[in-house]
Amino acid sequence: MYTIILVDDERLTLVTLANYIDWEKMSCRVIATASNGRDALQQVESLQPDILITDVKMPVMDGIELCKQVHTRFPKIQIVFLSGYNEFDYACAALQHGACGYLLKPIDHEELAATMRTVRQRCEEQKNRLHSTLLTSGEYLRELLQIGGNLLSGLADEVTAVYNHHLHLPADNKTFYFIFISINEYTLLAEHPLAFDAPSGDFSTVERLEFFIAGLPSYSRGVLTKLRDGQWIFATKESDRTVFTNWRNQSASAQRWLSLFLTDHPQSLLSFTEKWPKLLQAHNQLVAIHGTGLIHDNWENIHPALRKEPFPKTEHLIAAVQQNRRDQVEEWLHDFYDGGLPPGNISQAFVESVSIFDAVRSALAANNRHLQDIMNKDSKFFGRLSLMESMQSMKTHMRQILSLIMDELEASPVDRHIEIVNEVCTIIQKNYEQVISIDMLAELIFLSPNYLRTIFKDVTGKTLLEYVTEIRMDNACLMLQETNIRVQEIAKRVGYDSPSYFGAVFFKRTGLTPNQYRTHAKKGSRA
Repeated sequence: MYTIILVDDERLTLVTLANYIDWEKMSCRVIATASNGRDALQQVESLQPDILITDVKMPVMDGIELCKQVHTRFPKIQIVFLSGYNEFDYACAALQHGACGYLLKPIDHEELAATMRTVRQRCEEQKNRLHSTLLTSGEYLRELLQIGGNLLSGLADEVTAVYNHHLHLPADNKTFYFIFISINEYTLLAEHPLAFDAPSGDFSTVERLEFFIAGLPSYSRGVLTKLRDGQWIFATKESDRTVFTNWRNQSASAQRWLSLFLTDHPQSLLSFTEKWPKLLQAHNQLVAIHGTGLIHDNWENIHPALRKEPFPKTEHLIAAVQQNRRDQVEEWLHDFYDGGLPPGNISQAFVESVSIFDAVRSALAANNRHLQDIMNKDSKFFGRLSLMESMQSMKTHMRQILSLIMDELEASPVDRHIEIVNEVCTIIQKNYEQVISIDMLAELIFLSPNYLRTIFKDVTGKTLLEYVTEIRMDNACLMLQETNIRVQEIAKRVGYDSPSYFGAVFFKRTGLTPNQYRTHAKKGSRA
C-alpha cells in the first residue's frame, strides 16, 4: 500500500476524497488530511508519504508553494494537483514544479484511476532507484570499513550523498549517528540451536532476529546496511538510546541476543570508519566478558578489565562435583568465568574450559559406565563451546553439563562411593611403601579429607589408617615368609623408617615379633 496525504480547503471535497474513494482498490491508503499548505507541509515532514494530492488554490500557503517545498526537500514524494476548470494557468505552473498529475474538480473516477496508475508506477520506479542506490552505498560502506576511509574518501562522499537523500537532509550535511547492531552468538544460534531457544514455528531464532532487524527503518528513519552475518550498521540523523532500547525490547529474543553500540554524537563517515576497529574491539571484549544483549553509547571511554587472578584450580571443581556441592560448583564457575577476560581473549577461555572438562571426565567417568555414556553422548558440547563469543555463555553451558553429571552421581551415590574407595585402595596397594596421608589421598582423587574419611569408613568398615596398616602388615608377612631380607630392610620396604615402631605395630597385629613370625612361618612350611 502506498500512503497518501490529502489537502483541500473545501471541507466537503476533503471528506469525499478521504471517505468515499476506494483507495485500497488502487493499492493506496490515506494517512492524513490538511486544509491548507502550511498544515500539509507539517504532515509531510512528520509522515513522509509516498503521494501528496493537493488543491492548488488554498489560504495560508497555496498548492504551488507547497509543491515547491515538498519537491525540493522530499523529491521522492509524487504530487497530484486538484483544481477547477478556470485554473489552467495554475495547472501549467504545478506541472512545471514537479507534479506528476492534474485532476479537475469534480473528480471523475475513471480519470482518478488512470492518474493513480501512473503515480503508482512512478512510486515503484522511485522505490527501485532508491533500493539500487542503497545497495550500492552498502557495498561502499563495507569497503570503507574494511580498507579505511581515508584511502577511499570518494566513496565516503557518495555514501554520504545517499544518506542525505534518503534521510532528507541538506546536500551539504556531512555527519550522522551510527548504530552497530549485532546478533551475539550468531554462529551458535544458526548452527547449533540451544534447546531452550528453539522457536515455535517455521523460523529459527536467527531468522526471527534478522526479520526483526530488517524492520528497524520502519521504526526509526535511517539507512540499514548488513555488513556480514550477524552484523549491521544503521545510519540515522537522530540517535536516542531510549528509542533504540524500546525498539529492541519489543522482542524477548532481541532483548536477549542483540547488542547495540551507538555513537554518542554525530560524525562524518570518515571519522566513523577511523573509529570502527576500536568499536569492534570494544564490542568483542565487552560481549566476551558480560555476555549478550548489551547497549552502549559510551564505548569509546570503556576499557574492559583483563583477568588479573589465575584461574581457580580444577581439582577444587572436581571435588565439589564429587560431593554434589552445587553451591561450591557455582562459586567455582563464578571465579572462573566472571574474573575478567584472560590475556589470550575468549579463545584462551575456550582452551581452558576444554582442559577442565577433560579433567572432570577423567576423574569422574573412568569407573562409571553410565556417566561415561552421558558425557560422550553430548557430542555437541565441544562444538557449541567453540562457537561461543562470551564467557557467560560458556558458564551457562558448563553449568548445564556439570549439573547433568551431578544428577547422575546423586542417583547412584552408593555405587559411586564404592568406585572412589576402590580407587583409593588401589592407590594404597601400589604405594604402601611410601609416606601416605589422608591429605595426599584426598588431593589425588579430588575430595576433601573429611569426606574421604567418611565414605571410606562407610564402605570398608575401617579407617584409612587401619587399611594402610593392614596392607603394610600383609606385605611384611609375605616378605618374612618368602625371603631372608633383614627385618630392618622389610620395615623400610613397607613404609616404616623406624624398625622399632614397625616391630611394635607388627606385634600388635599378629601377637608375634617379626623374627618370631618368620621362625613360625618357616617351621610351618617344613611341616
